[in-house]
Amino acid sequence: MQKKIIKEDFRHSFSSVGKFISNPSAWLCHYGLGLRSPSTPAMVRGNVSEFGAYYKLKRASQIKSDKLCSKLLKWKFDRNKFVDGKGELQNSIAIADVFTKFLQDRQLTRVVSYQKEISQTIPGLSYPVRAFTDFEFDNIIVDAKSTMRMPSAPKVDHIRQQALYSKLYNKPTALLYATPKKTMYYQLEQNDIEDGYSQMLSYFKSLENYIKRCNNSLEEAIKTTPLYTDPNPFAWDINIKQEAEKIWQKVNKS
Repeated sequence: MQKKIIKEDFRHSFSSVGKFISNPSAWLCHYGLGLRSPSTPAMVRGNVSEFGAYYKLKRASQIKSDKLCSKLLKWKFDRNKFVDGKGELQNSIAIADVFTKFLQDRQLTRVVSYQKEISQTIPGLSYPVRAFTDFEFDNIIVDAKSTMRMPSAPKVDHIRQQALYSKLYNKPTALLYATPKKTMYYQLEQNDIEDGYSQMLSYFKSLENYIKRCNNSLEEAIKTTPLYTDPNPFAWDINIKQEAEKIWQKVNKS
């Protein structure tokens, strides 16, 4: 029996379709073959800094000292056992403070939900779409982006992500970028939402057409999808790259 690319309970997501549009072979490795890259200190920095802001907002009246929060964030970061993660740990703590201050200054302190997952069926798509938000407030959703280099403008893919979330949650959305010292805040306008959502639907349909063309067969997908391991637009994990090359070679010889 041939192995399928996706299971019946597959759900679209922004990260999944983004990987597919950037590099179909990378998407196939991740979602079809289950070859997952390990977390990096920078990736964990983003998660820890967002959690730090959430913790501070939820427990603002109870926190007597920043030491307790810093200790908690250190514990969350150190669970990954990075050899060279100390610098990113300090960045996490600093960015959590920057996120918190900005949100408090804008009177965004009542967190309705954090890291909430929803799943919705969208007409015209064969699979439902799921979304994870960072901070949901009464009247807006704010997605926190940790960075060490502030962009000059919001990234296009980030705007598309929030356009999708705005439609799924039926709420305004905004992006909040933060370095250890700076912030940039951008609330999506209606044209951002309409254009971004339309583009996301197009991406989801492209992925579904790809799965359909391959008859949801992993073997057929590998045979018809060139393996592209150029480091752009992201660096391949060396172990995944080597394993993928072996699999592509084996399947295409059969």
